[in-house]
Amino acid sequence: MNAVETMDLNVTLNGREVLEDINLSLEAGKFMGIVGPNGSGKTTLLKAIIGIIRPASGSVKIFGMLPMEAIHGGIFGYLPQSQKVEVNFPARALDVVLMGTYARLGMFRWPSKKETARAGDILSMMGMAGLENQLFGNLSGGQQQRVSIARALINNPRLLILDEPSTGIDVVGQEDFYHLLKGLQKKMNLTIIMVSHDVGAVTSYVDEIACLNKVLHYHGSPLGALNDTVIKNLYGKSIDIMMHTDQCEKCERLKSGHRH
Repeated sequence: MNAVETMDLNVTLNGREVLEDINLSLEAGKFMGIVGPNGSGKTTLLKAIIGIIRPASGSVKIFGMLPMEAIHGGIFGYLPQSQKVEVNFPARALDVVLMGTYARLGMFRWPSKKETARAGDILSMMGMAGLENQLFGNLSGGQQQRVSIARALINNPRLLILDEPSTGIDVVGQEDFYHLLKGLQKKMNLTIIMVSHDVGAVTSYVDEIACLNKVLHYHGSPLGALNDTVIKNLYGKSIDIMMHTDQCEKCERLKSGHRH
């Protein structure tokens, strides 16, 4: 079964056509990156998939269900692009993860011991063991992202949708972060959709890539996205692509004096 399928999807916002005839399918268990220039409709596509934005025409299915059915069934977890947090935000990392249960439990029902234990387990899986009681606002940007993803995973979704999750994380942190996502994909049998501005980094980690700029210019194997014609159609001109691999991580760590 396809985890996500869009058919002839068109989205219009404020009288402007943002997405045109998007036909996209993603097999369950796969990791797909969505890339494109700023304003290309990447975030809009994610919001149309999960039902936040209603399409002008066309359809979206998530594991064969309409987006609203998938929401009520806890089928997906979503991490939006903008997560502005006050420094004095009075919630611990564990509390933030448990907030992911509120939609299912209701605001006035406390999470059970089982749910609290699961929140701790997911934080450990995210490399956050020992930081459960740290105030969320005091964590680094990368740590906050990990906690936020743990919140998206608390209800054991089948699909994880991430909008620019590595923004604000340094090169070494990004490499660790992408490795973490690959690990989650395998451990939890997750389907992952991730929007990114970094074509070079994404192609090293995803199973499939979708190149979007109002229309879908390419969808397929990651290396196919590096074709000159695809890049020119996507960005309007030839650009240099910087590839990130494990060697980048090792290099950066040696520069920093952290030797293996």
